Amino acid sequence: MLSLFYWFRFRAEVAGPKGNLLVEIQNAGNHWKQTPYLVLILAFLLFLTFPLTLGFHFYLRTDANVLVVVVWIIWAYNWSKYSFFRE
Repeated sequence: MLSLFYWFRFRAEVAGPKGNLLVEIQNAGNHWKQTPYLVLILAFLLFLTFPLTLGFHFYLRTDANVLVVVVWIIWAYNWSKYSFFRE
């Protein structure tokens, strides 16, 4: 929902590349105080916590919650590495 809000409200106001969302996430690290980039960073953080919230919804009372945390660490690390430090 937050990413859709960014897309419709602030997409035209942000100076910079309009085609690639990953490039805009990289630029958001430099301009995080501006509102459009702040909304983009918050939407990205919510995206990173998606497997954690979904997994705990189903496996909170079982021993599988350890696997949920491990999968979330791998998920967050890979997406952060790919988004901010593209090689």
